[in-house]
Amino acid sequence: MPAAAAQNPLLALIIVVLVSSCSCVSSSAPSTAHNESESDRQALLCLRSHLSDPSGALDSWRNESLAFCDWRGVTCSSRRAARVATLELESLSLTGQIPPCIAHLGFLTKIHMPDNQINGRIPPEIGRLTQLRNLNLSMNSITGVIPDTISWCTQLEVISLWNNSIGGEIPSNLSECSRLQEIVLSNNKLNGTIPPGIGSLPNLKYLFLPSNNLEGSIPESLGSTTSLSMVELADNSLTSGIPPTLANCSSLTYLSLAANKLTGQIPSALFNISSLVTFLDLSNNELSGPIPSSSVMSSVMSSSLQYVSLANNHISGEIPAAMGNMSSLSSLLLAQNYLQGNIPESLAKIPYLQELDLAYNNLTGTVPASLYMISSLTYLGLGVNQLVGRIPGNIGHTLPNIQTLVMEGNHFHGPLPASLLNASSLENLEIRDNAFTGVVPSLWALQNLTQLDLGANLFEAVDWSSLSSEMNSTRLEAVYLDHNMLNGTLPTSIGNLPRSLQMLFLSENRIEGTIPAEIGNLTNLTVLHLAENSISGEIPHTLGNIENLYVLGLLHNKLSGEIPQSIGRMENLGELYLQENNLSGTIPSSLGNCKKLVMLNLSHNAFHGSIPPELLSISSLSNGLDLSYNELSGSIP
Repeated sequence: MPAAAAQNPLLALIIVVLVSSCSCVSSSAPSTAHNESESDRQALLCLRSHLSDPSGALDSWRNESLAFCDWRGVTCSSRRAARVATLELESLSLTGQIPPCIAHLGFLTKIHMPDNQINGRIPPEIGRLTQLRNLNLSMNSITGVIPDTISWCTQLEVISLWNNSIGGEIPSNLSECSRLQEIVLSNNKLNGTIPPGIGSLPNLKYLFLPSNNLEGSIPESLGSTTSLSMVELADNSLTSGIPPTLANCSSLTYLSLAANKLTGQIPSALFNISSLVTFLDLSNNELSGPIPSSSVMSSVMSSSLQYVSLANNHISGEIPAAMGNMSSLSSLLLAQNYLQGNIPESLAKIPYLQELDLAYNNLTGTVPASLYMISSLTYLGLGVNQLVGRIPGNIGHTLPNIQTLVMEGNHFHGPLPASLLNASSLENLEIRDNAFTGVVPSLWALQNLTQLDLGANLFEAVDWSSLSSEMNSTRLEAVYLDHNMLNGTLPTSIGNLPRSLQMLFLSENRIEGTIPAEIGNLTNLTVLHLAENSISGEIPHTLGNIENLYVLGLLHNKLSGEIPQSIGRMENLGELYLQENNLSGTIPSSLGNCKKLVMLNLSHNAFHGSIPPELLSISSLSNGLDLSYNELSGSIP
């Protein structure tokens, strides 16, 4: 003790009191910090007790462990010792519910628990997490509603709850979270309207609300924010028109309003050169009127747009020629509208166009030759219009990247160019219901082809030459050659068609000869239609090898002999049509093995003998059993 203090008792007393006070303060601070840390540890243990952890991801969360900042998925604050700041528990197969005690983690800024199997509701107590910035509970099985107390989380920047089963309305007071940048509530069961206040959030960038049950109009306020970049409201029941303010939003780059009930005209501002929109999907609505016309979309038309879908609306008028100035466009989808007039040649000027779908309109005239020269095209849809003309002979060279070519339901004529055999990327060719003539090229030689629909034309023959050996393709699933004028016989090499083939339609032609036994090699067929030809001979017993066959149509031919017993091996057979032939003998009892039959028609033949009792034991015969106009005898079993 200093000498002055020793000589002054009062001064000595003051020093003692001060020293004692300092000791008390310094000893109570660690105690307070310890209590707060222990509160966080207990809150984590409470959360753990409400979760099931089949993979053992939370094995470190043990009561005897005091170092909870080292537990898996837990991060503590660097500025405040031993306080939980974030929970990162993504894709850990966790089940159970989020308990109210999570609100005791008072310094929590991030809850990241997507892609688990968490169920139950979001506890209202979550509003007590006033430091929370990021809430991500997406891809779980959460039910209930979004609690109104979420508005107490005034620091919230991201709320992501997509792909759950959350119902109710979007809380109107969510707009009180003024720092919100991302609202992602897709694929839930939300109903009611979009709260207008959301449009007043000054920092909002992403608004994703698709695949809910939202109704009412799109708030005008959505266009008032200068930060909004992406708006996804597809697959709801929104009505009224597209707000002009939204179309004028200066920062908007992505707008999807597809699959709603929107009406009115398309705002011209969406196509202005000042627009930054790159993705525009307004498909599957009830929009009407013309595509915004040349007064707006002249040479100054938006060059930012990369994807435009206006499909399945009530849009009328002509396709504006100025659309050819959309230099960045890769997809232009205008199908299923009431568009008329010619296809503008200017569309061929779009340098990187990959998808062009103009199907199901009232377009007329010929297809501009330059359209077949867009080498970047992967999808060209011209089906169900009033188009005329021929397909250029070099199409397989000028469209080297084409994957889908749809030209059905028009008035095209002439031959189908053999150059299509050079279109090695072709997957789907649909030219049904036209007036094509000549020989069908061996298109099944294309390695990537999955569907070939050439039905309802005037083709007279098929080039089967490529079938001299078994095909290597494993992708071809369907071949439609029905309703043509094909003549000649089916070659034995038909059995070399790709084993992947599931549907083969050759009905309503002029095919003669017999059914090759080799057709039984096509063991993955589910549908085989050879009806209404002039095919003769017997039904080959090898058909019994096609055990996946569901529909077999051989009606209205000149087949003779007996039904082979092997047909009973077709245990998946659902529909069998053999009527109007010259078949004879008895009805094989093995048909009773076809327990999935729903339709059996053997009428107008020469079957004799009695009806096998096994036939009437097939309980699935719900669509019909027709044995009329035969020579059957005996009693009905």
